[in-house]
Amino acid sequence: METEPAAQVILANLQGRGASMGQIRMWLVPQKAEHEHDYNINKSYFEMLIREALKDLLSKGYVRSSLPDGVEDGDAQVFTLTDSGTRRVQELAKSPAEQASFDY
Repeated sequence: METEPAAQVILANLQGRGASMGQIRMWLVPQKAEHEHDYNINKSYFEMLIREALKDLLSKGYVRSSLPDGVEDGDAQVFTLTDSGTRRVQELAKSPAEQASFDY
């Protein structure tokens, strides 16, 4: 599973603010339109993608969690960028090849 695009979206959106798991889901999980009754979104795939991307970001020290146990369910937990996460976002913004990934 390729988590790097999801991780980049999370990093870019966390810039300057914190976000709950519910907010992160809104950034990454496609929403079904009213008229798309036959469209099936595999939400469990996106949940796994978000969890893996957050675990990776936490382990690299780019993101910190308000709860000490890391990735948990519930909106009480808030994720924020660390100083190294802010530097990573700046590095990604400078790289033209990586810039395309922010338009995810």
